[in-house]
Amino acid sequence: MRAHWALTATIIAVLFTPAQAQAANVLWEADPAKGPAAVFDGLEQDPGSITTANDPKYGASIKYETWDWNNGKERCESRGMRKNSSPYRIGSADVGKVFYFGWRAKWDVNPNGGHWISVYQLHISGASGSQPKSGPFVLRTLGDGKLHFQLTAPSGGTKHIWTVPFPTGQWNDWVIGFKLSRGNDGWVELYRNGVQQTFDNGQKRYAGATLWGTHVNTKWGVYRSGPNSGRATAWLNSAKLGTSYADVAP
Repeated sequence: MRAHWALTATIIAVLFTPAQAQAANVLWEADPAKGPAAVFDGLEQDPGSITTANDPKYGASIKYETWDWNNGKERCESRGMRKNSSPYRIGSADVGKVFYFGWRAKWDVNPNGGHWISVYQLHISGASGSQPKSGPFVLRTLGDGKLHFQLTAPSGGTKHIWTVPFPTGQWNDWVIGFKLSRGNDGWVELYRNGVQQTFDNGQKRYAGATLWGTHVNTKWGVYRSGPNSGRATAWLNSAKLGTSYADVAP
């Protein structure tokens, strides 16, 4: 009997590997093989291009590229998620749940010169006229050679809660975890290259609302102020949504 149970346990261990268990918890994935239009809810190319391209290190990836024009701000971002040919959204029905986005990114965006550039946003949709349309958080530079993690409140107040030198021309792994909430029981966590980051308040989890309006859209790419110049490129690889860090860590 003991031999029978030992054999059964071995078979289970083989059939259900850690990789398979992780895959079962992935809610959404930006598979480059499917193409950007199939995995994102929208492609904002004003001006720009969003394509599947080969990176020497990680292979098939999603490439964002924007350039100068005369119409003010320049935006080349993917907006939201698409799954099984339909929009896949995080919104009012998910209040109280915890989510994690994980991805690899490489940015060549000329981050100096005093002009802001956003490279990742979790963006509010359906906000009322009096509420901010940006937020709840964004990774961006202010043209100061640094990357800031900025948190926005429903009242419109913003604060930088984490800062590092801007990592240009190199791949970095990112994970952002958050509890979806309209109140201060919401929170956010940040991981870089497998290490959980400490925010400016000395804590590894920062409290605050993460939803107002109807839903949030994850946005990768390049969004920059008009005075920026030159071509800017962002690469995205292994982008996933899950309910734990282990689900999505690149």
